[in-house]
Amino acid sequence: MSNNWFAPNPMDGILGKKISSVRIGNHFVGEGYPAYLIGEIGLNHAGKLDKAIELIDIAVEAGLDAVKFQKRTLNKIYRQDLLDDPNTYEEGFRYLIPILKETEFGREQYDQLYAHCQKRGIDFLCTPFDEEAVDFLAPYNLPAFKVASGDMHNLILLEKIIGTGKPLIISTGMATFEDIDRIGNFLRRWDVECILLHAVSAYPTPVGDTQLNVIKELKARYGVPVGLSSHEFGFEISAISIAAGACLIERHITLDKREEGPDHSSSLEPEELKEMVRRVRFIEEAMGSPRKKLSRIVIRNQETLSKSLVASRDISIGEPILRSMISAKGPGKGLSPVHLYDLIGKIARRAVPKDNFFLNSDIEEHVELSNYVPNFDSIWGLKGRFFDLDVYNERYNPKFVEIHLNDKDLDYPFEEMHAGCHYPFEIYLHYPTYWHRSVVNLASENMEERMQHINVVQRVIDLARRIAPYFTGTPKVVVHMGGMDLKPIPDNRHLIELGYDSMRKLNTEGVVFLAENNPPRPWYFSGQWYDNAFCHPQEMIDFCTEFNLPMCFDFSHAKLFCNVTGYDFYEYVRQVAPITKHLHVCDAYGIDGEGMQIGEGEIDMKETIKILAEYGDLSTMSWTPEIWQGHNHDYHGFLLGFSRLINIPELKAEV
Repeated sequence: MSNNWFAPNPMDGILGKKISSVRIGNHFVGEGYPAYLIGEIGLNHAGKLDKAIELIDIAVEAGLDAVKFQKRTLNKIYRQDLLDDPNTYEEGFRYLIPILKETEFGREQYDQLYAHCQKRGIDFLCTPFDEEAVDFLAPYNLPAFKVASGDMHNLILLEKIIGTGKPLIISTGMATFEDIDRIGNFLRRWDVECILLHAVSAYPTPVGDTQLNVIKELKARYGVPVGLSSHEFGFEISAISIAAGACLIERHITLDKREEGPDHSSSLEPEELKEMVRRVRFIEEAMGSPRKKLSRIVIRNQETLSKSLVASRDISIGEPILRSMISAKGPGKGLSPVHLYDLIGKIARRAVPKDNFFLNSDIEEHVELSNYVPNFDSIWGLKGRFFDLDVYNERYNPKFVEIHLNDKDLDYPFEEMHAGCHYPFEIYLHYPTYWHRSVVNLASENMEERMQHINVVQRVIDLARRIAPYFTGTPKVVVHMGGMDLKPIPDNRHLIELGYDSMRKLNTEGVVFLAENNPPRPWYFSGQWYDNAFCHPQEMIDFCTEFNLPMCFDFSHAKLFCNVTGYDFYEYVRQVAPITKHLHVCDAYGIDGEGMQIGEGEIDMKETIKILAEYGDLSTMSWTPEIWQGHNHDYHGFLLGFSRLINIPELKAEV
């Protein structure tokens, strides 16, 4: 502990250092993380245990991260004469003291409240108002302590709380910046983490007094995460505080705001609470990251609408590339025209036929494009189109090729184009994502559309059977069972049943039908959609069990689902491993970053594949790098993916 009582400058951070996030239980609270949402139950249980438990359940169902209670040892907080006769003091005490006496819970009630929070998976927090209350709460190992606005200046209580080693959530509702500076000087004496809460101690708070810009000032001035303890009517201010930089929101919750008590009128009832959470998460999604990144759909549109540098005539190896040899044409799949002057004067290291794209490798000083697939002794394969079959056969000798069909491929004259060929690998057909101007959806609520899409999938199955003699083994067909829509559909039971009904109408004789798990926020056409079914592991398990089907497990789809819902990714892997027979191996980030290159997202590939081997039969699982745009630049993305999987022992690469 430092003996330096005076802080050199609060602008250095209230703690003498800058803290971007604080850990509360299993949550990180601060910049770059979802807002931590606390339901303040406080006195609103009216001293009734069953009501307190009901409020915990309401908080869980609304999607809050924590609930918070208040603990007081009244004779340690107030003078005895005030407790004995509040009438001798101001009118407010005559109102408040009886309520505090009626609502104070003891050990038995707290044990039950804590146990119920543990059961429901929500953090249990409490505000202690005195030193004995801190000791009382010790058995519950709180992940953090809340310091009420009225006790922000109470150095005796702060010392006691700091002694627990837990983070502090400090409300500043009754403090000026000068007050916070003084508390900062005090807190610097200990190695303590804290979150400041902007608050206005008025119940309810008029809109004009909320001053959300103070959140930005607190963050800039004190260098710690800042949240909002809000007491306004409604929830709009709480929700938009996210845009002001709030990383934590605390709101009182109630069953009925007309009940007696000091906090009910500024509390949120169950439906309001759910709507606040929905709007907070919506605003967070809209705010995104300060790092500007192009989404999958933007990159797709960029390819469609932008241009690439192409050769305006045939160029031979060794020729200097002159301005007259270069023109710009769509699509944007090659070197961007912004690199025109980087390209002029380069010596061609390869032959570039007329109208062919120039590539990044044409302007790079050192090019490391591997043309090699390691010798894996597991069932590995490549993604591609029908025109890639001969290239893959000549170069790589895969054990299978998975063709991602488009709608025109169902009319592809395979027998004519591949007459006399026999490929020494298996064939997998992935159904087309689109059928003309619609997304293929076997759970479509439009009966006519669904029947049309059933016919599309049946044609894929028929095509697989027809071309099977050109390949080894039994053909495989990979299909998403549907549920996609432009809007979220929380109750998806009817969509699940539509998917089941569609499956019953398909004739899968002669093929292995692989049901693939859906991503939660897929990109279709020019925007982001919702997949409302067949994302959850149990939905996939139930479906595959009902129809005795193996599953195609897409790593990135599962990870994105877990990022959206909070589901544990490794538990997802454990659950589906026993029914999985085909793997789309790829990384993921956020809620929609699917098909990422291996090692460039959030998935621990070694751990994931280890779990698949432990809980399933990896020796019978086929796998392929499902890298978005991996076919570009002579399959460089796929090849790079293979090179990054060499050191995973379960895939059995001979290095």
